[in-house]
Amino acid sequence: METERQAGGPDIWRIELFGGLTASRGDRKIERFPTQKVGALLAMLAFYPRQRHTREELIDMLWPDADLTAARNRLSQALVWLRPQLEPEGVERGSVLIADRVNISLTPSTFTTDTADFEALVKDGQRENGAEARIDILSRAVGLYQGPLLSGYYQDWILDERQRLLDAFLLTLRSLVSLHERAGDSELALTYARKALAADPLQEEAHADVIRLLAESGQSAAALRQFQELKRVLDKELAEEPSPATLALVDRIKQNASTPVAAPIAAPIRTAPLPAPLTRLFGRDEEIERVRQTLISGGARLVTLIGPGGSGKTRLALAAGARVEQDRSGSVVFVALADLDAAPMILAAIAAALRLPADTAGALLDQVMEALAARPFLLILDNLEHLVGGAGSLVRDLLERVSSLTILATSRQRLGLEFEREIAVPPLHIPTGSADPQELLESASVQLFVDRARAVNPDFGVTAANAVAVAQVCERLEGIPLAIELCAAWAQTLTPAQMLEKLERRFDLLVSRRSDITPRHRTLRAALEYSYLQLPSDLQLVYKSVSVFRGSWSLEASESILAGASEQAAASGSSGGLWPALRALTELRERSLIVAEETDTAMRFRMLESLREFASEQLSYAERAALRRAHALCFLQMSEQANSRVAGSDQDRWLATLDLEQENLRAALSWSLETEESNVGLRLAGAMGGYWSVRGTLQEGVDWLERLLALPAHHIDPDVQAKAWSILGYLLWSQGDFAYARTAHEQALELRRGIADEAGVAESLYHLGITAYREEDFPSAKSFLEESLANSQARGDRSGIARVLLNLGNIAYERLQYQEARDFIQQSLEIEQQLGNRRRSANALHNLGLIARDNREYELAETLIQEALAVNRSMLDNYSIANTLANLGAVAAFQGQSERARRLLAEGLKLAYEIGNKHIIAYYLFPMGMLEAESERWANSVYLLSAARRVFEQIGSALGAMDAPRFENTLADARAHLDDAAFHSAWSRGQSEALGRIVMDALAYSLDERSNP
Repeated sequence: METERQAGGPDIWRIELFGGLTASRGDRKIERFPTQKVGALLAMLAFYPRQRHTREELIDMLWPDADLTAARNRLSQALVWLRPQLEPEGVERGSVLIADRVNISLTPSTFTTDTADFEALVKDGQRENGAEARIDILSRAVGLYQGPLLSGYYQDWILDERQRLLDAFLLTLRSLVSLHERAGDSELALTYARKALAADPLQEEAHADVIRLLAESGQSAAALRQFQELKRVLDKELAEEPSPATLALVDRIKQNASTPVAAPIAAPIRTAPLPAPLTRLFGRDEEIERVRQTLISGGARLVTLIGPGGSGKTRLALAAGARVEQDRSGSVVFVALADLDAAPMILAAIAAALRLPADTAGALLDQVMEALAARPFLLILDNLEHLVGGAGSLVRDLLERVSSLTILATSRQRLGLEFEREIAVPPLHIPTGSADPQELLESASVQLFVDRARAVNPDFGVTAANAVAVAQVCERLEGIPLAIELCAAWAQTLTPAQMLEKLERRFDLLVSRRSDITPRHRTLRAALEYSYLQLPSDLQLVYKSVSVFRGSWSLEASESILAGASEQAAASGSSGGLWPALRALTELRERSLIVAEETDTAMRFRMLESLREFASEQLSYAERAALRRAHALCFLQMSEQANSRVAGSDQDRWLATLDLEQENLRAALSWSLETEESNVGLRLAGAMGGYWSVRGTLQEGVDWLERLLALPAHHIDPDVQAKAWSILGYLLWSQGDFAYARTAHEQALELRRGIADEAGVAESLYHLGITAYREEDFPSAKSFLEESLANSQARGDRSGIARVLLNLGNIAYERLQYQEARDFIQQSLEIEQQLGNRRRSANALHNLGLIARDNREYELAETLIQEALAVNRSMLDNYSIANTLANLGAVAAFQGQSERARRLLAEGLKLAYEIGNKHIIAYYLFPMGMLEAESERWANSVYLLSAARRVFEQIGSALGAMDAPRFENTLADARAHLDDAAFHSAWSRGQSEALGRIVMDALAYSLDERSNP
């Protein structure tokens, strides 16, 4: 018995997976996802509604090749994006998306899917005995199938389920063919047979159904044409012949065919065939299928392929047109418009493509309409961008008056009609990271490069010697087909490495010597200039101005830059002012000159590098200088605003903002160095210090600050200079370089005392205190910190008070005064939580965990340190993650959880080495050496303990009071188990081996229980 199904009410999510991925609930609709993996995650949870997926299972399915820590972060970020989408304001948290530490799922009662409804209807139809009811049920099932499962997604589980559902769809269609035949409705039977054929053109049974039904309806000639199409497809795709059963069917049709006299019909229209491409097309299968689906299944009658010059719009349109021509009866007509000077010439171009005689304008329009109405046509209007202003009315007239007509246009700009469906033509896939020749050849951009290179150098191939250069060339050219073709054409005289070198001046290299291509595609510069010259003068200035950005940028940054450019243009008399930023960016986006990308919070904009370089070339020296200064000041203001918030409750949002702006911030710092604008550069670097620390990019911060502080100092504000020294000292301290850090903080303290900056003095005293603490000079540390505390208390600086209390607690901890340490740190934690400083709160929790560990309160220690780690992971605070994992691993070891301890220590050591913190590395080598001793791998233990002591000595530090005796006892045990030669060999190796080698060995020992010295 059939059950009643609802597509979903206003409180139920409807998730559709056939033909793509969308989720809708009432007026809310989710069609775009920040990454494809986020979409795949939602799809998997929805497709298996009764299954709870473990986090590890999801990570293996979605990020199989990623580092485990990075994959966990990506899964967390995906859930952070999905939750507010599925559970917007007013919806109870956790009511739709269920996520705990182990499992993730969707609440089944909160959503429905088209795939589940499809499968249920198919089962109901198979159980139904009545023919009419069965037809009704199966017809509704077929109506739900809007294309392959999750088109555009290629995870293994999707490919398997896609084939399974396609098989079910085809079986259902054949059932409907049979049911309608038995009911005497051959027309509907033929309709469903054609649907089956469109879904799988290689299915011989579907061809046979169409052939048989055509013959039975008296269309023997059409049946025989279908047989010829079957032969062509089988030969081309499978190198096979039709089966004996199909051949027998065709023989019967030929024997029974008759030729009744038909009524006179008009002479058929003989259209020009589609232009036959002379070169192969690479990497466009997904886009071809999307165009085909949009035109055939999506019901769109006007589709415009949008992309910049050289992106391959024409080739894509031709390939999609050929595919559509195979899928349905009708004709595809290609109309080249690039050489037309005005929109009124379009009609004559269409008539010529239809091979109609020329006539007067009015009669010609009627003639074109009549010809297009003769049968279903797909009209491809190629290169429409320069005619957009006058083409819209003709396109509208054609579509309104010819109901069977569809139009596929290619353009660098939308036509702007309300029923227009836009499909962006993206660059080809570019290789990422791999240097393996076989892996590179899976990338479409590399395939295109190799194919075009072999056209001029038949012996060219991707080898181990040139693989890296080939990959870098394709990456530099950003997957733009025209750029790749132009570059590959030099393969007869340049190696890929030489091409890469010459791409420093890309427009000089990307020139074709061929005579059979249009002038606008003969050079990359000409292709881009063609678009540029079509812009109004004010929009040209906008396009040039936004070329100052690097990477992506925000609407707010655009407003800042364009306001300055507008003032400069008005002052010079070259313009009365620019368009508003939002309108200008929209125009550039619609003309394919910039790309708009949606993030969690706002749209971001970016340019392909080739387009950016071309736009930058159009700037005068004065324009470029003014824009770069405005750019630097814009991002200085943004970074200082972020720095003021990055220690508060809103820190996650501001850290994410700085993540997005990294390329712009680096460009601003570079400008400061080039122009010796010391104050701007040092203020910017000073504002970035907290970000560099949290993200663990310590050496980058040190490099920028050292270079900026080396600039002539006579124009530098002492306050700015002092802050820069202080940030440098803190980054050096985080790297474990305490001596250099102390020098930097002393410089800062001297400058701050000189200008009576009491808040700055308190900060420098605090940093000198924690530096002395790390150097185990506890009396000096306590003196510095107490002076800083008194200063902060006098000024009512609660944040300063809290950080000093934390480190007074640390000193008490080192002296084994645990109750005093706990009191200090607990006070610090309470203040930091009141201030909303999650990072420092996590530090306090972590240190309370250490006290619990040393008091053998291991469960409490585990709870506190895990809580700190969760905060650190959520903030992507790599320095604190590395520090916390070390102590969490130690707690696991104390509890006898050796295997878990090894995993935690391996994860943390890898991260500590990546961020370059020698102090934390040494703290990892010590417990990892202890674990080797527990496993009685004594030589390994001595090697790691020796290396730990060496690193501690290099940075002027040592183990704490609790750990030092354990270190010496373990060495004594090792001496008892090893002879003198083996002990000294292992110890000497730890003293002399490169640090990177030591880290790799320690990781190998942790991952391999069978490791031997």
